[in-house]
Amino acid sequence: MTTRQALPLLIFLLPLLACRGIDAQGGGLAAPTILQGLEPDSDELDLRTTPVVRAVQRAANSVVSIYILHEGGNRDAVEGQGSGVIVDELGLVITNWHVIATYERARDGRKLQVRLKDERRFDAALLSFSPEHDLALLQLKLPAGQTVKPVRAGRSESLMVGETVIAIGNPQGHANTVTVGVLSAIDRSIDVRAPDGQVRRYEGLLQTDAAINQGNSGGALLDITGKLIGINNAMAMGVENIGFAIPVDTVKRVFEDELLRYDNLASVWIGARIGERDGALVIDDVSRHGPAERVGLRKGDTVVSIEGNAVRSAFDYHRALASAQVDAPIPMVIERDGKRLEAAPFGLGPAARAVVQIAGVEFAPVTVDQDKELLRSATLAYYRGTRGRVRMLPVALRVRDVHPGSPAESLGMQSGDLVLGTVVWNPFYGRRNAPLASLQDFADRLVDASRSGALPITVMRGDEILEGELEVEATDRRD
Repeated sequence: MTTRQALPLLIFLLPLLACRGIDAQGGGLAAPTILQGLEPDSDELDLRTTPVVRAVQRAANSVVSIYILHEGGNRDAVEGQGSGVIVDELGLVITNWHVIATYERARDGRKLQVRLKDERRFDAALLSFSPEHDLALLQLKLPAGQTVKPVRAGRSESLMVGETVIAIGNPQGHANTVTVGVLSAIDRSIDVRAPDGQVRRYEGLLQTDAAINQGNSGGALLDITGKLIGINNAMAMGVENIGFAIPVDTVKRVFEDELLRYDNLASVWIGARIGERDGALVIDDVSRHGPAERVGLRKGDTVVSIEGNAVRSAFDYHRALASAQVDAPIPMVIERDGKRLEAAPFGLGPAARAVVQIAGVEFAPVTVDQDKELLRSATLAYYRGTRGRVRMLPVALRVRDVHPGSPAESLGMQSGDLVLGTVVWNPFYGRRNAPLASLQDFADRLVDASRSGALPITVMRGDEILEGELEVEATDRRD
């Protein structure tokens, strides 16, 4: 091929070479510049930062993901999830009752965990709830010195149909998912089948076409300024783009009138009822067989501090107990006759509380994960003489403490005994001995036995199996 013949081909290639670029040193082709990103300048960012973006930025750190975890093995299984909204810097979170209903009804072996946008994770305690209004109040268990960002609250009375609204929540575990729509209507009513099986009617709701998907429940409905105007609580079934939220003014009213009411607070229980008098917290009553009685607390004592933090109101008291560790001592300072004294009652959860109040016995449950050999021995002893294969017992309740004058003491129970099962009644099988599934299971059986006044139980002491009848006391468990 001559030079003259090659010229047309060279001319054809020049545009391609120009597109790819020639290295200035003649050393070959430079890297292509196609689709290389350019950092936006401030003017571009201003254009893209719409009112919706600004509203989300203001509120995003106040919307949390809530998980119900079942503790077992090396990892916790997720049994439920939803969203919530932080309402004060010390960790109060508002959510829907239906988000935490499965935890509230069967807490044994379960825990609440809250995850923030900044990836921080905290265990949480259920303080109170209102199924009638589909609201619940949680308390984050924050380490000393840590705070969280509360949402800014708006007003329901100023809302306008047609204005832009923004829903933030945790659909399918995807934190801080945002949908946008308009306020379609106010003062709507819906009927829903609640987790407890009842059909409940919720009234005075906000209606929006901002998508409120599964997992968004309990999250925030915002106005265009980023203020909270509602708590997302439902979506219409069978149709698209119809969601409902509880107005913020209703949330405030329920928060003040019900969720913070003394007899609705579900803190860790120590068996001491308190009241506010002249700016001080005074113990009004001490429960028989309760942890407070066991450490010598008395009616008339003034509570000064809990776990090193001063308490000045009934809410301070319950917040402190909610943040305390269940089944662990709670250091307290009380004042009596001008002297300051220290005490450390054990904090009990709902199941342990019922058992203590009815039977006067405290347990430390032992599971297969904690001591497989002990559960194997207990299973062999419990089913001794039974033919065929049997399933290993899921739990044994080790007696930690027997209260003087209690039904457990009258029966002769001792520290170290293992309660393995009780007699139950079934409409198909009649009376039969059934192993225990959990501490909550034992508490439920005690409550059921209050009708007959006694509960036959099976106890393992050493290698020996003992049987006896535990007298069941009816009790008022409001304190």
